[in-house]
Amino acid sequence: MRRRLATLLSAACAAAALLAGLPAAAQSGASSATALPGLSALPKAPANTRLPGIDPRECGTSKHAALCAMGRWAKFARMDVKLTAGTFSGAYTMEKPQSGEVLTTYAERMPGGRRGGEVLLVSDDAFAYRTREKLPSDADLLDYMLGAPNMATQLVAVLLDQGVLEAPSDVTQPRTVSAGSATQFLRTETPNTAALYGPPWRVAGTVRPGEDGRLAFALRLSFRPVDARGKVDAMRTETLELAGTVSYGDRRATMSDSFDLVGWKLVRDGNELPAVATLKEARTSVGR
Repeated sequence: MRRRLATLLSAACAAAALLAGLPAAAQSGASSATALPGLSALPKAPANTRLPGIDPRECGTSKHAALCAMGRWAKFARMDVKLTAGTFSGAYTMEKPQSGEVLTTYAERMPGGRRGGEVLLVSDDAFAYRTREKLPSDADLLDYMLGAPNMATQLVAVLLDQGVLEAPSDVTQPRTVSAGSATQFLRTETPNTAALYGPPWRVAGTVRPGEDGRLAFALRLSFRPVDARGKVDAMRTETLELAGTVSYGDRRATMSDSFDLVGWKLVRDGNELPAVATLKEARTSVGR
């Protein structure tokens, strides 16, 4: 319905602009020798044709918008998380050095098989990866490989943010995590996709100081599933569990030059580059 309304609104704007450009005789239906203006003479339709108001499925700061990982809990240096939902399990690690060379690993098991791999962002337009799975040829490889780790870590961050209400540095002893909403969605996203957790949702669990300055967490989330159109299934409730550690300490400046990339593929702007043995060689290859 929203897309149809936007299309109708855009068409109405174009029609009104066309009518305004005609002489009075043409508007009244009388004959006229004046030619209709070309398309280039028409003003462009407005870029934003959405109806006014807040979409509760989109991230935002109002009490009506979806809750997303945008605060201090999302600024972690490293997170290790295991996600379990029914017969599915996924183990994800994400490390974020100051240099922006984010290292991510993922390993997933499901009834239909398993998938896993490692991805290292080398620059804004280049990355290295290795995996034993057969990757789809028509997919955005980065989004395909990093989508689940990104959204799992975002989910942990927003749940801890909602459940603790204070900064990570304030967790100096074991704490109970508890939060929920009967109206707001939870949302995690990547550049090409998003996941929604519908209300009413509730999270319960614990977070406590762990080794090496990390925080250890164990969370259980119950929520209403949401279909591809953003509609909540009010007849079902699903649960998932998230457990692991997260660090908010100082990030290391960069990944080591000697980081082993033997057996990895190096890609820049969608094109595979010659294989390299170390991260130092990869940086040189992409001009860093």
